[in-house]
Amino acid sequence: MKKIFLFVPALFLLACGGEEDTVTEDVVEDVVEDVIPELVVSTLSSDEDIQAFLEAKSWESLEADENGMHIIIDNLGEGDARPVVTDEVTIFYQGYLLDGFKFDGSKDNIPLVYPLNGLIKGWQLGIPSFGKGGKGKLIIPPALAYGDADMGNIPPNSTLLFEVELIDWQSAY
Repeated sequence: MKKIFLFVPALFLLACGGEEDTVTEDVVEDVVEDVIPELVVSTLSSDEDIQAFLEAKSWESLEADENGMHIIIDNLGEGDARPVVTDEVTIFYQGYLLDGFKFDGSKDNIPLVYPLNGLIKGWQLGIPSFGKGGKGKLIIPPALAYGDADMGNIPPNSTLLFEVELIDWQSAY
């Protein structure tokens, strides 16, 4: 009986060999070539890639940081007052990878209420650009987001796009 168990796997390997391996390798290569460009788009991180993305969208931005963060102001908001990093902010938001994949966002018209200094560095730099009721987009490079950490739906080294609306803020102290 033990000889049969040794013979069956050998027969199986023999039956699976030949030309079909070449066909399988070709199919795998085609699939990889089709998928890889999509993966690259979702993790754009060079300034040239981000500039091309902005141009394709016809968005003009303020560059807020030498790390390559971009702020697109759709509505500046009310008055001259702005939140500071120690304030608690109330925000509606949607978070996307640059390929359009939505990874997070406000649900059921319930805004996020959170201390600004508890959020990623890109939010800490970008949110103070808006006044009460201000709306816009933050394009945050990996160095100001999650870097090379794997965050589940957010691949390592991903540049993130957030659509934000600053509802209000209050001093946390």
